[in-house]
This record gives sequence, structure tokens and C-alpha cells, in this order.
Amino acid sequence: MKMMTLLAAAVLCGAAFGNAEVPLWPEGKMPSRQEKQCTPFLVWHTPKELKSTAILISVSGGSYMGNGITGFEVAPIRDFFLAHGVTVVTMKYRVPRPQGLPKHLTAWQDAQRTVRLVRAEAAARGLDPENIGFTGCSAGGHLALMVATSSLTPAYEPVDDFDKLPCHVNWAVPVYPAYALADGLDQNNTKRGNDLSDALAPEFKFDEKTPPMCLMHGDADGWSPMNSVRVYHRLRTMGIPAELHVMALEPHCFMNEPTPGTPADTWKGRVWEWAVKMDIVSGHPNSRVAPWKPLYDRGRKIEDQFDVEPGVWQQKGRRGEITANKDSALWTKADYENFALDFEYKLEPGANSGVLIYGSDTKNWIPNTVEVQLLDDYAEKWSKDPAYMLNASLYGHCAPTKQTVRRAGEWNRMTVFARGKNIQIICNGEKVLDADLSRWTDAKKNPDGTKIPPWLSRPWADLPTKGKIGFQGMHGKSRPYFRNIRIRPL
Repeated sequence: MKMMTLLAAAVLCGAAFGNAEVPLWPEGKMPSRQEKQCTPFLVWHTPKELKSTAILISVSGGSYMGNGITGFEVAPIRDFFLAHGVTVVTMKYRVPRPQGLPKHLTAWQDAQRTVRLVRAEAAARGLDPENIGFTGCSAGGHLALMVATSSLTPAYEPVDDFDKLPCHVNWAVPVYPAYALADGLDQNNTKRGNDLSDALAPEFKFDEKTPPMCLMHGDADGWSPMNSVRVYHRLRTMGIPAELHVMALEPHCFMNEPTPGTPADTWKGRVWEWAVKMDIVSGHPNSRVAPWKPLYDRGRKIEDQFDVEPGVWQQKGRRGEITANKDSALWTKADYENFALDFEYKLEPGANSGVLIYGSDTKNWIPNTVEVQLLDDYAEKWSKDPAYMLNASLYGHCAPTKQTVRRAGEWNRMTVFARGKNIQIICNGEKVLDADLSRWTDAKKNPDGTKIPPWLSRPWADLPTKGKIGFQGMHGKSRPYFRNIRIRPL
């Protein structure tokens, strides 16, 4: 079966039937199948108002002897993230423990398969296949660590084309994980996890795909909080951002009937604050992780990275923002197609700038690029401009659906998705534009009947969809500033 057919089948299973149970494995192809184990499945949960492109996969614990998708270890965090506009996938993995195999093997196989199925369907749901998180409690916390630290180790042989997709996650929230230290590989920690000579579980590989994590644990847990502390220490030595919360006097399963207002009750808020800090749930894609890469490295000279007029562009400030002192664009040396561009920008009062994509002629760029307009919409001098010249418009051609730019002097964030003729823009966490350039077959009139400015003399339908990326300089007397410029292929 072709990959596209498989993808279509996944969408039909998950999207058309709402919260339907989606089987993980094709009939007769479940690896390590054992008769006494339950049948695994996943369920998609869609928020009433989608506010983020992130996806959280949530599982329960149960000593690898049982698990479910509606109990106290799954439902609260599921409902919390749904209420905040994030899509959640719950998953039931195979239990009880397989005979003659490692206790976690079949659950790990199900988890890797779930990540692949979720990644396959993400784009069709308007979600980011590179912003997938995984959370679980107790044995589920151990499973979350397996998924997060060991995705480059295959848990099973491929069974179909879905298994060509990677199974790494982009962030993880292990909650009171069990079985993580040598003194507790199959029981409570016999030495309370306090013997620092005890190694982490050998199944945790901590490979190069290991993502940022937020670890939660109770200090009175028989599955020692040192399970989480030692994982945090390992992440720290690897330079991977992590956050650790150890709650005094809290036991295992601390969220089961917690006292209102205590950390055991409000822990979900700590996870959310971390996710916000880590740019996971902002409405923009998480551009701090692979395969995103800096388009501008503040540790190198600007002219070594871009084609620029000497003396025009400078780096300023402690966070490495760049700006220009005249109207001269900065251009990438390489050409790009099918990419996502993520950046922050700040405008001086009255500023008029832009980000230029598909630049095929940088000398005569105005009719030969697509310009994403960056404008101080609040300035009086632009108050009479048509909507297709405002911030986040495709200049002269397509207006944004709403105004989300902040006032002059405040930092904004924008993500531009360029997939061939399709351009989408997210500005300050909200999707404001989705345009198909192939509709612009006329150089004088837009598809909605408005007139195209005469200096934009080339129909967009004729433009190549591969070219240089540019940043417009100081157009007029007000500067734009740019920082945290990142890019990834699509």
C-alpha cells in the first residue's frame, strides 16, 4: 500500500469518527503478539478552540500490568491541555507484561508506533509533526523516558510504510517515573535511590534525539524522586534544557484526590508554564528543536552569512538583534524552497519593512519576490492604506484576516510556512493568512477584484517557488529589528 493511501486511512480513522479508537497495528502484523494481552489503540481528542499546533500523547501507569485512558493519571492532564487549546492523543498499550520478554517491550513497541501514526496525521489536522510531546505516570513515566531517550533504537521490525517515519518526540513530561534506577528496576527503590553509584536503567539510551523534559515527582514516593533527579542530571550534562519539580511530602500517584491548592493539585500549571517557556504551546511551532536551525548565528559576522551592502546591517543588544541604517535588503546566500521561517521582530514608530521570500532576482526584487509586510499598523501615516498593505499581509496582494501586530517598540513573533504556492502566516500566536499563489494569474488585479500596485508587475502564478530569503532594511526613517531567526525544511 502506498504511503499516501495509508495516510488517508489514518485521517479517516482519526478525524472522521471524532474520538474513535484507532487500532495501532494492521491485522496480523502486531509484533511480539501474545494472546493474553489487550489490544492497543489510540484516541484523538480535539480542543473546542485550537490554539496551538502542539500534540500531547498521554498514557497511564499500572506496573505494566494494566493501563487505561480515562483514569486520574490521564484525564486531568488531558482535560487541562484541551482547555488550553492543545490537541491530546490518549493511548492504551498492551498489558499485562509479555511472557519471556522485557516487561516494557510491547508497551514500547505500541508507543513508538503511536508516535509514528500521530506524526503521519498531524499535518492533515493542522498540527505540527515536529511538536509532539509524550507524558505518562509511574510505569507510564518509564515509558515516556523510553520514548524520549531511545527513539533511535527500533523496538520492532517495520510492518508497513508508517514505520518509515521517525518515532522521536520533541518534548516529554515523565511524571513520577518508576524503574529508572538500578536499585528499583522492578520494585520500589531498595536504597531509596540515594546510592549515586547505582546506574540509570540500561534501556535509556539518551541518544541524540533526546528532547527537553519537565519532570514531576513526590518526595515521599516509594519510587524514589531520585529517579527523576538522576534523569535531570543526565539531561543537564548533555546540555538538554530540563525542569524538575520535587514536591515535599507527596507520595506516589500524588494527583489522586489531591488537596485543592496544593502542588499535587496545581502541578499541571507548572507543566503548562514550562511548555510556554519552552515555546511548545505558543501557537507557533517549537523552533528551538531539530530540525530547526538558526538562519542567523549571532556569533558570526553578518556579511559572512548573508549577501549585504557593507556597513548597512549591524548586530545590536545582548540578544543579538540585527537592524539596518538604510533601505538595503539582506539576502541569504542559499536558495530555499518548502520551508518554515520563524523570527521575532520589533518596529520603531512608523516603520515599514518586510520579509522577502522566493527571491529569484535580488537586484530587481520588488516584482520578483513575495513580500510579507511588516508594518507599524498604529502609525497615523499608514491609517488610510488598504488592508493588503498592513502587517502580515502579502504586500499588495492579500490582506491578513485580523490585526495582531503589537505597538511600536514591542517584540512580535511571526512564522511563515512556504509550501510551493501555498503561503501561511502565524503572527503573535494566531493564524492570520493562508494564500494560494497560483490564483494570482493577473499582474493588475487580485482574485478579489482589488488592484495590484503597478510596481508589482509580475503575476505570482508565474513566480518560482525557490529562491533567496531577504529582510528589508530601514525603509524611511524608522528601523526594523530582527532576532531569533530560525528555519526548517518542510
